Amino acid sequence: MSFTDHQKKELATELNDLIGELTTPEEDLKSAKINGVIAGVTNDKETVYLNAKGVKNIETGEKMVIENVVSFFSCTKSITCMGLLKLYEKGKVDLDAPVKNYVPQISSIGVIDADLVDLESGTFIKPPRKPLADVTLRHLLNHTAGFSYGFLDLQYVALSMKRDPHINSISPTNALFTNDKMPLLHEPGKKWTYGHSTDWVGKVIEKVTGKRLGDYLKVAIFDPIGMSSCTFHVKNTGNMVDTHIPDRNRNLKVMKKRPLNVDPEIDMGGQGCYGTVSDYLKFIRVWLNEGMCVETNKQILKPETVNYATKNHLPPGVVVDVEDQFGVKIPLQYEADGFTLAGCAYSMNNLPTGRPKGAIYWFGLANLYFWMDFENKIGGFWACQLLPVMNMASITGFMRMEFNVYEALNNSKEESTKSKL
Repeated sequence: MSFTDHQKKELATELNDLIGELTTPEEDLKSAKINGVIAGVTNDKETVYLNAKGVKNIETGEKMVIENVVSFFSCTKSITCMGLLKLYEKGKVDLDAPVKNYVPQISSIGVIDADLVDLESGTFIKPPRKPLADVTLRHLLNHTAGFSYGFLDLQYVALSMKRDPHINSISPTNALFTNDKMPLLHEPGKKWTYGHSTDWVGKVIEKVTGKRLGDYLKVAIFDPIGMSSCTFHVKNTGNMVDTHIPDRNRNLKVMKKRPLNVDPEIDMGGQGCYGTVSDYLKFIRVWLNEGMCVETNKQILKPETVNYATKNHLPPGVVVDVEDQFGVKIPLQYEADGFTLAGCAYSMNNLPTGRPKGAIYWFGLANLYFWMDFENKIGGFWACQLLPVMNMASITGFMRMEFNVYEALNNSKEESTKSKL
């Protein structure tokens, strides 16, 4: 959807006020609710809005700018999924084939039933059992394989923190991809469980291509789209936004250690990419244009692949249970969302912000949020580097941004209708 210059200016004023408000300290606090925000909006043709407010480091006071690099965290997932879908198009992978055909290592992963991990020691009360069905690529893409995260499930927490705590996703190694750290919580395909599934997708890509994940994505996605900032290995952190966390008095402080290794031993497909918001908006535009990059005039994915991948692919009776996984309650009048093959949830409801059913969305651990609306050809990205996940100021800020975008969109439609009368 196109905006006139006047509408872009009005939207920019509203969004500048919004991110300015959230990054300005209140009178009774030393720090703002959010140290810094980089927010961007795009239609299928161009970036409609992009700006930054606040500071990248609250101790130095260095201003946040749109050129700053952020850790995408789980917003990496959609990038990795696009990389896998390119291999699917070429017939290099079968979505319903067992993952063991590509990565034999997964054959050693078993299922743990409830209460089979000693929460004090992180040891198994009973060894993981062999699953009744093989994990498939489709299971990995739609998060029904059974893998969780070390911060979401109590048994995973114990395995992560109590047993060999030096083996973790902060500085990942291949030792992470074992029963000791990554067992299945249920039979594949039976439930939606958020976790390391996309990291396994990255391993499949590496085995099929013979390249390190980041190297493959550079050739297959980053270079063709012009996402020049994106990498899995940051050699110079001077342009990076530092991650912040609130203290007991609700004032923000810089984390002494980065949440993720900027130059890890292995590339993690579910969390490991770094880049700018501007480049992520280019990535969103590719999805909105059915796989075409308008900047470079290159077809990244076929239209039929994009249309197929961005549908809900959860089996009947399986839904995205955000209350079970993240403790977030969904109002009774809303239908639980689905999940795509594109690393995103599928909206099953028309939301008060204006986002329609059929749009897709996801988020990253440090309060990054994005959405893509194929009906209106619009999307946006809200980037913070703030923990813990689902900070209320960040969530409401993102929702307010989304509301402002759809309000501008409706105004544009009304003006267009009037001009035709």
